[in-house]
Amino acid sequence: MTLTSSPFPFPSINPLNPKQLPTLHTLQLATHHLHPYAMLTPLSSLLIALLLCAAAVNSSSTVPPKIGHGYRLISIEESPGGGLVGHLQVKQKNNIYGPDIPLLQLYVKHETDDRLRVHITDAQKQRWEVPYNLIPREQPPALKQMIGRSRKPPSTAISDSQYSGSELIFSYIADPFGFAVKRRSDGQVLFNSSSDESEPFSDLVFKDQYLEISTKLPSDASLYGLGENTQPHGIKLHPNDPYTLYTTDASAINLNTDLYGSHPVYMDLRNVVGQGYAHAVLLLNSNGMDVVYRGSSLTYKVIGGVFDFYFFSGPTPLGVVDQYTALIGRPAPMPYWALADGGMSWVWTGQLYELCG
Repeated sequence: MTLTSSPFPFPSINPLNPKQLPTLHTLQLATHHLHPYAMLTPLSSLLIALLLCAAAVNSSSTVPPKIGHGYRLISIEESPGGGLVGHLQVKQKNNIYGPDIPLLQLYVKHETDDRLRVHITDAQKQRWEVPYNLIPREQPPALKQMIGRSRKPPSTAISDSQYSGSELIFSYIADPFGFAVKRRSDGQVLFNSSSDESEPFSDLVFKDQYLEISTKLPSDASLYGLGENTQPHGIKLHPNDPYTLYTTDASAINLNTDLYGSHPVYMDLRNVVGQGYAHAVLLLNSNGMDVVYRGSSLTYKVIGGVFDFYFFSGPTPLGVVDQYTALIGRPAPMPYWALADGGMSWVWTGQLYELCG
């Protein structure tokens, strides 16, 4: 899945991927499709291939254009049910990938001692979310109920404020809006969406069919997850590899293939003063998305829905798994007979008889 239009004459070929560089045959077919009365000679095909390789080198050395200009926080207050509710206003509109949604609702809450939720959606229209009856969780405040109460710009004391829980601390700046999540016990910043002109990613972008948000990462972070796919390197994320979540119900026999499920969650392992620490970030969104991991940052590019982030403090991998499955549900225990091959069920029957006997 590619979220940007291809500048090349046949967009099914990605010149940035050496495995997809066009052969003479594909060049001839592509050119014949564009010019039905002309076929490429081998010499002209080779020339076009060289031009595409040069374009790939130039493209890889340039920073991609930024899509949006971010939002500003225009109001924030405590929610009657606990947590914070605020509103974000777009700073400068553009029509790249469609118009920006002008007003967003921000909802932040420490749901448990080790879990923080950050929910961002359209403040005026309901958008698609993972159904609440499939993954039971608390509903954010109703839309529009807070609009109009406090539209004054946040004060200086609020514009760089903190909302602390037992283990996780949520902090934010007002203009341009950005937020960070920090673990109290060791001071590690687990997520930081703020950016400046030097960053390779945009500020918060929220359109009807394009959402983008990024986080800075330390260079020594080791990320695992973002399934379900067949990455050649395994479950550890590697910088500059494409990570697309778009379920296709495909076989796992092929590499770089999206499979049956979409699990937009990653675990971050870090070495802090000689000790290992872990935390996880879940973006609860069932729409197709690209996740761009650059080593020093990670960017979500989603084609719909909302930003519904859950941060799990860990600090151990086992603790992360326990906190994550407490939200999405525990694996169901399997009966012994379900683990057997159909032709060998008599073996399991005998073992069960012996166990129960």
